[in-house]
Amino acid sequence: MFESNDTFVEDAIKSKETSADKIKKAASIIATVLFLGATVVTGGIIQLISIALLIISAITTFILIGNKNIEYEYDYTNGSLEIAKIINNEKRKKIVAVESSEVKMVAAVGTNESLKFDHVKLKTYDCSAHDEEQKDYILVAHSEAKGYDFKVILNPSDKLLTAMEKYNKRDIYR
Repeated sequence: MFESNDTFVEDAIKSKETSADKIKKAASIIATVLFLGATVVTGGIIQLISIALLIISAITTFILIGNKNIEYEYDYTNGSLEIAKIINNEKRKKIVAVESSEVKMVAAVGTNESLKFDHVKLKTYDCSAHDEEQKDYILVAHSEAKGYDFKVILNPSDKLLTAMEKYNKRDIYR
């Protein structure tokens, strides 16, 4: 019988809408209505500017309202983590890829290990569910190709953490 030592874990996390997202949607709708009113009431060059701004705000509103169903997919294969954002089960966008050699630390939010990076300014990728019932983790890594450190906020399953421990035993803090 053939045995494989390959490690493969796939997780999907459905993201909830944050209050900041709700505020953006509301502001976009209000701006669209205001520009529509300005387009109807004004004339001349101001009306042309209002029409242009109306089109821009209407497109922005359409995009914000259309992005209702957002999921993050974590694929971990032999020490390589790839995170993709799936919008409305149609569009897939790769967010970040991290090799096991780049990982500095993976720790639950609020632990001593994660607090070390709490006030450090790093490029941040928020790939979490925004759900208080799920435990958030911070992954800190260094990209040689890009030349800087970054952090990823995610909600890994126990199975994913166990797979990551296989390649980064000392860097995973539960």
